[in-house]
Amino acid sequence: MNDDLRGLIELRGEDSLKFLQGQVTCDLNTLKPDQVLAGSHCTPKGRVIFLFSAQLVDDNRLVLETHPSVVGVALASLKKYAVFFKTEIEDISDQSGDFPSTLNNLQRLQAGIPDITEATTDLFIPQMLNLDALDFISFKKGCYTGQEVVARAHYLGTVKRRMHRLLLPQAYLPQPGEAIHNSDDKPLGTVVNAQISENQVEMLAVLSSSAIDCDQIIINDQKLAVKFLPLPYQVD
Repeated sequence: MNDDLRGLIELRGEDSLKFLQGQVTCDLNTLKPDQVLAGSHCTPKGRVIFLFSAQLVDDNRLVLETHPSVVGVALASLKKYAVFFKTEIEDISDQSGDFPSTLNNLQRLQAGIPDITEATTDLFIPQMLNLDALDFISFKKGCYTGQEVVARAHYLGTVKRRMHRLLLPQAYLPQPGEAIHNSDDKPLGTVVNAQISENQVEMLAVLSSSAIDCDQIIINDQKLAVKFLPLPYQVD
C-alpha cells in the first residue's frame, strides 16, 4: 500500500461553492480554476474535523484532497450540514490519478503542514496546528462553522499550545494521536504526524509552551531523545 495516497471528496451541484464557503476556514470565493486553496472544516466548538486542499473544477464542482483515513468522517460531517443545499458529496478517492498531490507525506511534514487523520480529528483548534501561519484561515470572510472560537483565539491570543517540528531517533515511529510526556510523566502534548527520514524520525506535534526546553520525551513508554527543528514559516 502506498502511504502517500490521498483521499478525494467531490462536491457537485449548483450550491456546492456556496455551501462549502459557509463551512470552512478559507475563503473559497477567491479560488480560481488553476489554483489550489488549503483550508479546514471545524466543529461548532472550533475543533478541526479535517484539512484539505480544494480545487475548483468548474462553477458547480469542487474536489477536496485530504488524508484517506478521515474521508468517512469528513463526508458524514459535510452531509450533515448540506441537507438544504443543492450539492452532492461523495468519495472519489479512486480517481486520485486525475488529481495528483504536489507533496508526499514527508515533504508535507518538512514544510510544517499537518495532516489530520482518523486518530486526531476533533482534537485541535486550527491555531494549534499553525493554520493561521499557513494561510488556511481567512479572518475577513463571512461566518462559517466554528468561526467564533477560531476568531476568539486569533484576536484574544488565547492559544497556549502550538505545533512544533521535532527530530527523534529511529527507535520508535510515533503514531498520530499518541500522548507525549516528559521524564516526570507530565503531559506535554500530542503527536500529529511522523515520518522516517534518513534513519531518523521527523515529527510534528502540538506541544505546550513548557515543552520547548525538553531534550527527552516519552511516547508510548518509549524514552526518546528529541531535537527541535525550525519551521519554514513564522509563528506568532
